[in-house]
Amino acid sequence: MVPAELSPTESKLRVIEKQYARRDISEYRSPYADPFEYRSISTVGFEEVYRLIALAPFFDVQPGADPLSQTRTEFELLVEFAAAAYAPEHRLVAFRDGIPIGYVFPQQYWDKPNEGSIFALGVIPEMRGRGYGKIIHANGLDVLARMGLTGYVGSTETKNSDMNPIFIANGCKLSKIHKIEVDQDGVQTLIS
Repeated sequence: MVPAELSPTESKLRVIEKQYARRDISEYRSPYADPFEYRSISTVGFEEVYRLIALAPFFDVQPGADPLSQTRTEFELLVEFAAAAYAPEHRLVAFRDGIPIGYVFPQQYWDKPNEGSIFALGVIPEMRGRGYGKIIHANGLDVLARMGLTGYVGSTETKNSDMNPIFIANGCKLSKIHKIEVDQDGVQTLIS
């Protein structure tokens, strides 16, 4: 039941806090001995990519939601947000010994030709705690730099305590925490 003081529209909004991180990637190359083979999502196939994301989601799984259905919806929102800059060849799945263990989706901003981000990053639960997220994130930064971009802006919800150490390990500087309003369709609006 919706509290009386909230309108139906207001009740569908939620507020999150996001930590932002930045770095110059002009000459960036991953400093790690990378044990992974990277394949584009087109090569891997979308159903396999959806399955992998459902195991290591970059979003909050909604109670009662079908994980694969929600994954498809969240993925489509990323593609929509990328707009004309969507480049599936840069969205990668990390394989180790032929097994997919993670993914990274580096993306140029459609409205900032020299800047990009990593729209999504994940490592399957049984492979976490080994530094793989840091290595896969570094590969995403490397991809952005090889695309000719000079700036990186990353963000994560403040409750994602695993991401800030990855930002720091990869030379990013943590910047402001912003409050973001998210509507029922996942559209985000900066509040402060």
